[in-house]
Amino acid sequence: MQKIILLLSFAMMTVFAKAQTSGAVVTTIPANFTALDQVKIIVDVSAVGNLAGQEPLYVWTWFPNEPTPGNGSWDNSNEARKMVKEAPNKWSWTITPAEFYNVPPGSITQIKFLVKAKNGNGDKKTDDITLTVAPLIYTPSDFRTFPSVVGQNELITVFFDQKLTSDLTSQRMTPTQAEVKLFAGNMQVGSTKTFNLTSVGVKEYSFHTLPKSDFSIPAGTLVTKMTIIYKGTLPDVNGVPTSVSSITFEKLFDDLK
Repeated sequence: MQKIILLLSFAMMTVFAKAQTSGAVVTTIPANFTALDQVKIIVDVSAVGNLAGQEPLYVWTWFPNEPTPGNGSWDNSNEARKMVKEAPNKWSWTITPAEFYNVPPGSITQIKFLVKAKNGNGDKKTDDITLTVAPLIYTPSDFRTFPSVVGQNELITVFFDQKLTSDLTSQRMTPTQAEVKLFAGNMQVGSTKTFNLTSVGVKEYSFHTLPKSDFSIPAGTLVTKMTIIYKGTLPDVNGVPTSVSSITFEKLFDDLK
């Protein structure tokens, strides 16, 4: 019986300790980034029992590589790892991953770190945090975006490569514009917008959009996808240019980061 009580006490202590280091809320600006992009990482520790109210706070990171200079020691963090106070219990650090970790940009797929007090003894830290880094390498396709993971709050470049499409009209047309719609679930958000295309290669075109600026998105609305139809002309049997449209392309949004 005594053994059971001890085991239960240990389990309760473990759960309590975990609760004191969990609860960090992480956001990044931009929401999606590659290893060559400058990113601001913001960590809100209001709900982290062991860190709320502690000042200043420090980053402790080890993946994909320990930075130079290093993290310091657990009980005395390196001053180079001190974070910037954005608001009460909200701290940030700004990096370009490839430069910060001094590793080839194409090899960076994740960043792993935690936030801690200068002396981290007594579990004065968050749980481990992992951020996904968007890939630099892309697979050629008729429709793609940069970055590959997109959200409504960032600049998106959309590419259309006619050489790779299987739809005959999309393949043969002379595209001039892109007709773009945003959706939250099945409901269209704002009005349909038209963007002029820029030639960026042989039968390859692109345009840019910053959804939060280009569209009227109601406050609190989370855009889940974007659809695109390319507009242009195609000669009819008499050689007269006729207005045509491509198939509909769709891109899902991810604004959870």
